[in-house]
Amino acid sequence: MKSSSFESSSSLSLKSASDVQLTSIVDANSQEADIGTVPSKQLLRKVAAVAYLCGVSVTSSATNGLIVIGLPELTEDLRLPPSLAFWPSSVQGLATASTLLLAGAIADVAGPRPVNLLGCMFNCIFMLTCGLVKSGEELVILRALQGVATALHLSSSVALVTKVQPQGRGRNLSFACLGLSQLLGFSASLVVGGILIDTIGWRSGWYFCGGLTLLLLAIGWWALPRTSCLSASRNTLRSLQVRVDWIGAFLASVSMSLLTYFLGVISTNVDRIRSPESLLSLSLSMITAVLFVCWMHSRVKNGQVALIPNELWKNPCFTSVCITVALSFAVLNSLDLVTSLYFQEIEHLSALEAAIRMLPSTVVGLTLNITTGLVVHKIRAEKQAVAGAVFNTAAQLGNTMGLAAMQIISTWVTKQQEKVKSPTHALMEGYRATFWTMLALLLVCTIVGAIGLRKAGKVGSKHY
Repeated sequence: MKSSSFESSSSLSLKSASDVQLTSIVDANSQEADIGTVPSKQLLRKVAAVAYLCGVSVTSSATNGLIVIGLPELTEDLRLPPSLAFWPSSVQGLATASTLLLAGAIADVAGPRPVNLLGCMFNCIFMLTCGLVKSGEELVILRALQGVATALHLSSSVALVTKVQPQGRGRNLSFACLGLSQLLGFSASLVVGGILIDTIGWRSGWYFCGGLTLLLLAIGWWALPRTSCLSASRNTLRSLQVRVDWIGAFLASVSMSLLTYFLGVISTNVDRIRSPESLLSLSLSMITAVLFVCWMHSRVKNGQVALIPNELWKNPCFTSVCITVALSFAVLNSLDLVTSLYFQEIEHLSALEAAIRMLPSTVVGLTLNITTGLVVHKIRAEKQAVAGAVFNTAAQLGNTMGLAAMQIISTWVTKQQEKVKSPTHALMEGYRATFWTMLALLLVCTIVGAIGLRKAGKVGSKHY
């Protein structure tokens, strides 16, 4: 009996030891699995967040491509008057440039996540609505509203990348992808839009972009990091009143809007530059610009938050980047639009044939963007959203003013040449004048970059 009892207890003890050993092994394996699962989920969220930001930029840029390649068809189908010929393309940039600074300031206070998701949602709505328009005026209005939604996305994208990606190669690559996505969306929409226009119509492209943006909204809701900037809505509203420079944002928006409106008015008829309406808008634009600079000085002097501190422009690298970005986008978008019109109005090619001939320029742009790190993440962390807003404001303002300036030059030269040449040859002379103007702007851009970025340093190694 004792032997039996001993054997029983021995087997029990051995079994217990075995169970304990197996349990510890299982626990260790489960801990290793948990440890491996957490980083993989974090990595998936990071990749999804960057993919979401790039995807929204792709769809937003794709709508610009749809306008560029489909402008002749849009003009005919919607009976767009000549005075609004360039406005479907330029009005979005005008609205974006006018609201980017304010959107960036709000993103700094309320957090970039809700601002970006709100911009994505409105982008989706306005894209789908653009496919339902019945007149050219409706399209211009909806494009302006889409520009405001784009401002919400662009102003907060830079800050979100810095939250998702740590400093280093990953962050630089993410910034490059943001720039790359805009060219990808634009170039893809040229080809796809050309096919759609020649087959089932131009409206289907807007439906596709809107549906894709809706899918991206769901991805962004899950992937974007939650910000803990402010928890209570009462505190948020209070901070928006105190920390956002509403007067500065108003002055900047009014100045840019009036200047672009002035260019838009005289673009249809250069002789209208002498009209009281044009002179008033130009004068008010200059006055509000001066008031904006004085207001920034007053805010900084009194220790208050300034939308764009004047000392920021003393940084030669920052100023040079803003100037080169504005000039580059002024040429880039104008070149695409005028080239598309040349192929379709002068060469009488179809939309798809014109799109294929425009692809080489986008290939060069894609190659350059892959190697781009830029200097966005060199700005102090608390100013990242505002810095992103300033850079994007420069781009959108350059886009709008470039299109307006090119239309003025093209219209004026064409009008002069119509006296001695046929309409087609006169139109060609107008396009030729815009090409020479764009070449001159690029030369200025090169000079500014060569002088202003001499001491920029290595990207990622120095913070300003």
